[in-house]
Amino acid sequence: MDKTRAKRIIEMFKQRGADFHVLVCRTPQNVVMLTGYQPILGNSFCVVSLNNVREVEIRLVVPKDEEDLVPQGAAVEVKTFSEETMEHIGNTIQAVREPLAELLRSAKLNENAVIGYEGGHSPIATAYTQVGVPGPTTLDLLHQLFLGGYLRDATSMLDELAAIKTEEELGAIRRCEAVAYQGFAAAREAIRVGATEADVAAATYAALLRTGYAAPGTRHVQPHVHVMAGVRAALAYRAFNLTSNAAIKRGDTVTVQMEIGINGYWAELTRTFFAGDISDEWRKAHQACVAAQDAALKDIRDGASAYAVDGAARNVMQQAGFGSAFKHGLGHGFGFQAINHAAVPVLHPASKATLLSGMVHNMEPAVYIDGKGGIRLNDNVVVQADGNEVLSSALPRDLDWLVVEG
Repeated sequence: MDKTRAKRIIEMFKQRGADFHVLVCRTPQNVVMLTGYQPILGNSFCVVSLNNVREVEIRLVVPKDEEDLVPQGAAVEVKTFSEETMEHIGNTIQAVREPLAELLRSAKLNENAVIGYEGGHSPIATAYTQVGVPGPTTLDLLHQLFLGGYLRDATSMLDELAAIKTEEELGAIRRCEAVAYQGFAAAREAIRVGATEADVAAATYAALLRTGYAAPGTRHVQPHVHVMAGVRAALAYRAFNLTSNAAIKRGDTVTVQMEIGINGYWAELTRTFFAGDISDEWRKAHQACVAAQDAALKDIRDGASAYAVDGAARNVMQQAGFGSAFKHGLGHGFGFQAINHAAVPVLHPASKATLLSGMVHNMEPAVYIDGKGGIRLNDNVVVQADGNEVLSSALPRDLDWLVVEG
């Protein structure tokens, strides 16, 4: 496993003292964070403990069909299960009971062990058309297997671990950023007067898949593209965006939002293009968004207040006359998920978070005008001790690139 991640797990166990002796996780984003292995079906169990010499030991129970997806060295022990064979039909909880019990015995937990489990308040990062999630039956199973032990919600501990990315994890996110660039380049080529939102999305998806699977080390690519043009782009502040078959008109804003996942690591970006020409109002809005990003970047560093960073960007938008049109926070964490508005750090007028080195977040000043359209610049930033790095810096944000003739 990632050596830096292992050190942080050890430190977290030390800080928590007797709060936890072992963690048991099922949600895919936590399994990726702890092991680098991306569960496809979401039915895997990850057991994290420290041995007698205070080294991290990871044990996994995975579906038989996913055994070959576990990276070498990710776990000291891997056991498999099958929910269905030609002899029987079962379910995850039934099939995993014995191999999970064997792993817990291998971890040599005493009868008074405190077991941390996922209480869960975050959305699930899915990797397939459906994905298993922890529920009451998972908790019941842990109660049955940990007779004499104590179960405790470890959600806050897992959130803290996920907030700070390692260099290895940043490398995985940078790979997503490079693939995203090719997706936006394809979107730019597809945008023209008369094309539909679906046309643009289709071209972007194709580029993301081709480029993603061509990247060294790629096992699984998950592209998500949302295109909203003209008056529909004014609604892009909502919790989710949906592409339609609406045709693009001259002068329309064309917002392309993209989430790209590779092997369970994510980037989330947005660019708004302008079809054929750009009005003075949208030119002013674009300038405000660029200036808002620049103002935020001056403040983003280790120890900075997330509230103050949001305020720096929001003040620019207000002075430009777009304060009420900027309808959401400046950003949120990402990396093991694409979009979780509660992921640390949250940059928002009500935020109490402090930025720390290694945190990764997006930065998305925007203008949404009902009946006209919307513009959003969404870039990705990693916090550093003396400043920051814009992970998506290769993606242009100037009008020479964003105004598309056609």
